[in-house]
Amino acid sequence: MHFELIAADTLGPLWDALLGWLSGVVSFIKVLIGFSVIIFVHELGHFLAAKHMGVRVDRFAVGFFTRLFGYRRGEGITFGPRPEYTPEQLAAKGYGETDYCLNILPFGGYVKMLGEHDLQMDEKTGRVLPSADPRAFTNKPVWKRMVVVSAGVVFNVIFALLLYVVVFTWLGKSVVPPVIGMTDPEGPFAKAGLLPGDRLVSADGRTLRSFEDLAAAWIMADDKLALRVERDGTLLPQVFTLAVDRSGGALAGLGVSPPLQLTLGGDRQASADPDGPQPGDRIISANGIEVQSLNDLLAAFLTSDGRDVTLHVRRELPRQPPRDLTFTQRPMLMLSSTEVEGSDVAVIRSQHLLGLVPRPMLRTVVPGDPADRGGLRVGDVVVQWGNLVNPTDAEIRESLQSHESGTVRVVVERDGQRVELSVEPRRPFSLTAPGRPRVGVDFTPETRRLIVADIAARTPAARIGLPRGAELLALDDEPLTDWCDLVVRLRRAAGRSVSLHYRSGGEEAVARLDVPASVVSELGLGPTAAIRRIDGEDAVRLASGRSLALPSPYAVRELLRERIGRTVTIEYAPDATRAGTETAEFHVREDNFDPWQLRIAFGPGPFVFKTLKEPLHTGGNPIAALVLGVQYTWRELTHVYLAMQAMASRKVGVDSVAGPIGIFSIAQEQAAAGWGDLLFFLAFISVNLAVLNFLPLPVVDGGLMVFLILEAIRGKPVSIKVQVITTLTGLALIAIVFVFVTVQDIGRLLGG
Repeated sequence: MHFELIAADTLGPLWDALLGWLSGVVSFIKVLIGFSVIIFVHELGHFLAAKHMGVRVDRFAVGFFTRLFGYRRGEGITFGPRPEYTPEQLAAKGYGETDYCLNILPFGGYVKMLGEHDLQMDEKTGRVLPSADPRAFTNKPVWKRMVVVSAGVVFNVIFALLLYVVVFTWLGKSVVPPVIGMTDPEGPFAKAGLLPGDRLVSADGRTLRSFEDLAAAWIMADDKLALRVERDGTLLPQVFTLAVDRSGGALAGLGVSPPLQLTLGGDRQASADPDGPQPGDRIISANGIEVQSLNDLLAAFLTSDGRDVTLHVRRELPRQPPRDLTFTQRPMLMLSSTEVEGSDVAVIRSQHLLGLVPRPMLRTVVPGDPADRGGLRVGDVVVQWGNLVNPTDAEIRESLQSHESGTVRVVVERDGQRVELSVEPRRPFSLTAPGRPRVGVDFTPETRRLIVADIAARTPAARIGLPRGAELLALDDEPLTDWCDLVVRLRRAAGRSVSLHYRSGGEEAVARLDVPASVVSELGLGPTAAIRRIDGEDAVRLASGRSLALPSPYAVRELLRERIGRTVTIEYAPDATRAGTETAEFHVREDNFDPWQLRIAFGPGPFVFKTLKEPLHTGGNPIAALVLGVQYTWRELTHVYLAMQAMASRKVGVDSVAGPIGIFSIAQEQAAAGWGDLLFFLAFISVNLAVLNFLPLPVVDGGLMVFLILEAIRGKPVSIKVQVITTLTGLALIAIVFVFVTVQDIGRLLGG
């Protein structure tokens, strides 16, 4: 028997699983220690300030509930609960006054100061009185008590700054740079004229150092976001103004991905095709031409005319030598809409090829979501959705919006066969408002069978009365093979009429389709070209008042529409991924102002690319790290307040808030990424703790500071009765919030 081979095959997965489990345990311990240190630092601030101000401190505890162990000067290390000694007993035994202890629940902590909570009852009047001891917290001047109360917050901010300095000086932090990756043709970045590879320098005047900064700026913005952009190493002079739409969620309308590498991402074990491209494969060339960036790869697909692209990849697996492999990948058809404003469904409904709407094909299926559990796969073409036959992407979205409960019958075409499935849409878990039902898929136009799902109104296809569900057979008596073939031949036919053969209801027919000319066909612009200016203008103002920049196809169309009957100067880049522009004259007519070819493109298939990351550090320079640390500390302080303001104004839903479980889960991910990422996240948590602790709410430090301010103004303390009532109210409020965010965290973990 080949024992060694059997042992390797058997022990390999077990060993990997064991290492994964041990790594998870180590990450858990790191996070637990990290959170405990943050709490320790906060309480240390209170403790040192209290000692310095002459306040007697009875206990310095990390954690709550049962005492595990601790130390008291003279008594030494002790385990379990200890008695509450009186000053006389401490003096008699020669013990120190402070018990330093660790309690069973390390999420929290406190400093027990004399007079802070131990009130006394007047036996004659029955009134509750504070301690009479001169070292009691309540007997110190207001300014000293303010110092003690604020010290914990100050220490948290200082600790965060120190963590940032350590990270930026020695460890470094991997961040996703603020560079545009892929853009949604209908998203605000593409519509504003921003391109893949553009580096975003600032947003609303704030410097952007990571893609996370961009996301935060998007969330905090009002209805517009002003961006400064660097392109090909040069800072562009204009400011790009984006319309901010968060109606579908905090980041739903961003419409741009982080910068991507040429390495395929995803889960290798989840890949369905072992003979095709796999996660971890690095793309070396496309159609025999070396690719050095994602733009090079995009150019290969853009210029493919819909034909298969040959990809050369390098695969590196553990304990195996690198392998070079070759695959062919079918391009994905991408259609932009003719509308830029309105509902998501309205925009999607206007995505077509001269009015011809292909059937929707699944581009992505989210693992674990309803579509995945129902058996849907990437590449499936939706033939029926519920009662809708040959539905469009827009119709499926509309049906989901009105879906109440139960399963939906779905019929798909897969490998030439019809497969009947059922999917149960699910609403995202939320305690505040029901979210839109979702199934966890993203659609792209079908590229193979020429079935027309729908006909867009006021288009060339609508004018010939082509029926819905028709199958296109030939163009000018030449058989059509697929949608890509149709796109290429319609591009070539621009400016003339063609005969379109189709089959509907078992009968064949022929119609004359007028294919419009355009600036693309008359100037001979290629698939990678981009129009930069028309008569010196690079943007158009919409009816809503916002502007839309070139090279957006919609902006090109509207600028040309305004100039029908005139000859204009077109400034264009023959290759949008390269520097350099050319100019040409173009006479605008009623039949050529719409650049319909610009709304059609071919892109890579359903690939997932790994995100590009850059190290953020100062190369060992502690002074530069200190400056950067101060900037990040201030940034996080302002971000927390801005986030709360955004929630108060309902820009961001409260269901986006994470509770203890969610924060701990994120922290474990950061711990697994390395010490730099973990310490960076702990600095972020330390700043958040400082801000939240200083909110003017009872129970937390900020609430006590409010009482002290009132005492300084009034000349006497707030009554014990008022303090007790507000404290109980604050406890109830915090308990409600704690339950709320915890239930949300559990709902998310359970896949809600």
